[in-house]
Amino acid sequence: MTLTLAIGILLSIARSSHAETPTQHAPTALRCGTPYLLQAIDAGTEDQRLKLVQRPRPSTRHSLITPSGLFRVHYDTDGRNAVNPDDDDGNGIPDYIDLTLAILDSIWVLQVEQLGYNPPPSDNGLGGGDEYDVYVADLARGGGCGLPYSLYGCAFPGTSGATTYSHLEIDNNFTDPNYKQTRGLDALRVTIAHEFHHAIQFGYYAPRAGNWWQESTSTWMEEVAYPHIDDYLQYLTYFLGEPQRALNSGLEGRNHTYGSAIFSHFLDQRYNRELNRQIWEEVGRRKSIDLDHFDRVIRQVEPRGLGVAMSEFAVWNYFTGTRHRDQYYAEGDKYPSVFIRDMDVSTAVVRDTSLIDATGSVYLRLQPQLRLGGVDLFFDANQGAWRRHLLLVGPDSVSVQLVSEPTIRVSGWDQFDEVVLVATSAERTGLAYQHLFTAQFDPDLTDAPAAVATNFPNPFHPAALAANYPNPFRPGQHPYTRLAFALAVPSRKTHLSIFSTNGTLIWEQDLGPRRADEYDDVLWDGRNLAGNLVASGIYHLLLETDGTAAKRTIAVVRD
Repeated sequence: MTLTLAIGILLSIARSSHAETPTQHAPTALRCGTPYLLQAIDAGTEDQRLKLVQRPRPSTRHSLITPSGLFRVHYDTDGRNAVNPDDDDGNGIPDYIDLTLAILDSIWVLQVEQLGYNPPPSDNGLGGGDEYDVYVADLARGGGCGLPYSLYGCAFPGTSGATTYSHLEIDNNFTDPNYKQTRGLDALRVTIAHEFHHAIQFGYYAPRAGNWWQESTSTWMEEVAYPHIDDYLQYLTYFLGEPQRALNSGLEGRNHTYGSAIFSHFLDQRYNRELNRQIWEEVGRRKSIDLDHFDRVIRQVEPRGLGVAMSEFAVWNYFTGTRHRDQYYAEGDKYPSVFIRDMDVSTAVVRDTSLIDATGSVYLRLQPQLRLGGVDLFFDANQGAWRRHLLLVGPDSVSVQLVSEPTIRVSGWDQFDEVVLVATSAERTGLAYQHLFTAQFDPDLTDAPAAVATNFPNPFHPAALAANYPNPFRPGQHPYTRLAFALAVPSRKTHLSIFSTNGTLIWEQDLGPRRADEYDDVLWDGRNLAGNLVASGIYHLLLETDGTAAKRTIAVVRD
């Protein structure tokens, strides 16, 4: 493949992707040239891939090593690629390069030393030394990274293998008119954070198939490094605007991949910040981007796996934009609102049969608007696994309830502003799963209490315990068992205890005040108060609230 042909492939990729505009105009400059390079490499023969990755690096007249000795920055002070010559501190180095050096060292500290990612693979001195190479050039007018399109930057792969060394190319000012959303020195900051994370990723798994996860975590990393810049917000509409699409469907729509950063934010905020790195480590071990590997890692913090995490992710995504609540995304009030389907129940029965991809979700909302009565909801599907949550949203309260039965009755619904069914495909692969949803309004459903999650026994008891999961619990096989409960009335003091059959206290946890109509859970790792794993047998779980109690049994099996 000649360089001209390679550029032609890259140009066609960039144009087709750049046309994606679901609800707002895409940024004029492409955020990142990396995915287009990976796609062009993937499209060619072995000989063609070799020629593309061996494209000559930019030629510059100057280079400097950062104070840490970890990076070598290449730049020019004249010609098309020149940086601004201003040197306010008089040290003989352009201020733009001074800042670049400082940012690079700080990003290494964050991503490698603090967050624990592996350093990027070495290029064995191709740029003039063992340092990681960064080239500063004019990327705004096309030609940078071999792409005839304006870019913020790229991580240019050095080989076409499962892992690869790389170098970075970043713009020389970020002030040209086609940098619309984030410009100047803030653009320099987030671009380095984003592209250097690609360089790190290439040490785990470099092929194009990982594109959606590469962009998800690199875009998330911008916010980890620079939470005040919020560059990632511009892409969320491409994800939240199409919640029915698969989480990993980004190859055909680049801005959807950037928008999938919201999933990395969810894993960070709902579980822990290390989870994104642990997934990369598992992907690196398996040399595969299959969602089975995500499931394996997520089970460390959510024993029921990816399907359950995706259903909770869908609930979090409902509370975005004007619907934001404090217990969900930290910046959810800045997000666009997720796309929902409003169901008009003025007719006798309303239906929805939309198609949902694996890991996708649908939001079916009914608004009582103070009408007395209630509604019968039905949701069922004859293909694929599904998880459903019922959201009962009032002026000052939110009830989120896991639903296990296909039919749900909500009585006295006028106490709520919104009644929402959130359905998520728990499959990991596949497209266009179909469901049937119906809603029928009944003005006579005024006397019974409002619906709560149907998998709880006697749901209108002040305190209800669900069956623990997994049950039986095998501590050697399962890291945790989940102790789920719901309260029909608020409780100032809430306490969970586990006793042996002879009445000995095995474990306890003080849960403090709890609001009503909330589905909640606690994880138990099978250890007693002394920190030792309990023996096989039957144990009694006790939930105590203000003046009430509920009991369940737990079976523990030790192999």
